[in-house]
Amino acid sequence: MDELRSLPRWCLRLIVLVEARAGPRLRSVEGLWRSSTASRPGSMTDYIRDQRLLDPDEVDQIIAGAPVDLVEFQTAAAAVPLEDRQPMRDWIERFNAGIVHVPA
Repeated sequence: MDELRSLPRWCLRLIVLVEARAGPRLRSVEGLWRSSTASRPGSMTDYIRDQRLLDPDEVDQIIAGAPVDLVEFQTAAAAVPLEDRQPMRDWIERFNAGIVHVPA
């Protein structure tokens, strides 16, 4: 858990995004930490929210909008020849700058 506390904000945002994107398909685990223990939840997002490592409203906004925006980016990219595609890094940079549409 200390490892999460030492991460910069942009890393915490990506963790929330990864868990939000995977969430609908998770069946046997709760999140990146797999299952809850006596000392921590199975979801890193829950820990980030509970410990206020990110503002809970920001966590909610990421969960509500970023996975949809990411899928739209990926769908649009798939229609473009590989050599002409915008790199995923560009979307992540916009996400971390707060430019990616996440509903308020």
